[in-house]
Amino acid sequence: MRRSVSSGVAVMALVFCLFALTAHAASDGTSKVPESRGAAGDVLVYERQGWIWSCDGEGGNQKRLIRGARPGLSADGRLIAFFRPSEGKNSEEMSDLWIYDAKSAAERRIASALFAASSPVWSGQGAWVAFLARDARALTRIVVLAADGSGLRVPLREGDEGAGFLCALSITPEDSLLVHDMSNAYWVDPAGGVLKSVPLEKIMGSLATGVTSSDTFSVCPTDETVLVFSHAVPGTALFEKIMHEPSSALSLHDSWVGVGKNMQITPQDVTAFDPVWSRDGKRIYFIGYKDTQAADAELFRVLRVDRFGSGLKELVPGEDVAVGAGSAGAR
Repeated sequence: MRRSVSSGVAVMALVFCLFALTAHAASDGTSKVPESRGAAGDVLVYERQGWIWSCDGEGGNQKRLIRGARPGLSADGRLIAFFRPSEGKNSEEMSDLWIYDAKSAAERRIASALFAASSPVWSGQGAWVAFLARDARALTRIVVLAADGSGLRVPLREGDEGAGFLCALSITPEDSLLVHDMSNAYWVDPAGGVLKSVPLEKIMGSLATGVTSSDTFSVCPTDETVLVFSHAVPGTALFEKIMHEPSSALSLHDSWVGVGKNMQITPQDVTAFDPVWSRDGKRIYFIGYKDTQAADAELFRVLRVDRFGSGLKELVPGEDVAVGAGSAGAR
């Protein structure tokens, strides 16, 4: 179960290539990321029971910040974009987009009356935010606007350039936007238009036959050839007894290695989805739970795993996690 809303064998060649590409990205200086201080230097924001919380990448320094949902965190860990229900007679299911400044604790509304369909994502310099929304005809679209609410634009709509129902928005190291329509992945220019389209089968291999609108693709901040994605897998006997549906896992894909050459990085007894990278590209945070927790009243947890599947750790209860580097919630 995801929100209401066979573990694979690691291929040594894939591991070698992923390490090599990491070293190359670090040496050529093309990816501008903060110096790594490990998980303790990561800032996480997440939703829990109608509130937005923050913590560090070890699950420490937990702070309840503001009421809201679907938080998106700027790369420096200072600004949180989030949604609150709109007020008024005709506001059912509509949301307003707000910005919260973790340094000053100030908040401001920058857009109103939206049918939001994803968490916001930030450009690398925090100049603009983007999110998925539905229009008056219930068709999906990407919406981009400046951090002060100006300059609203729609770089891609459902139906444009052959795109279907748009799902699972994320940001790439080059500040392009990544979505999929359960058939193809689209790298989208925030100014407008598709930069490239890749059939999901080229990324996922045979796993593409089971892709859903909830499956997320997230590009590594330090190496645009590497991404992590969620996908359906058989659950354990305990999971299937409780949930009566497939589970979900995370796998790494390296486009340099080739089609369908993926490495599963989460174990079979953990349901895993909504992956996001640490800014240094060494850790992946995600939402999930162990099969022994599948009947818990508060089901979803924020977890962390190292890039190649080691160091799995449960951090805090919550969902809709976003990651930056800095001091969200600092006073």
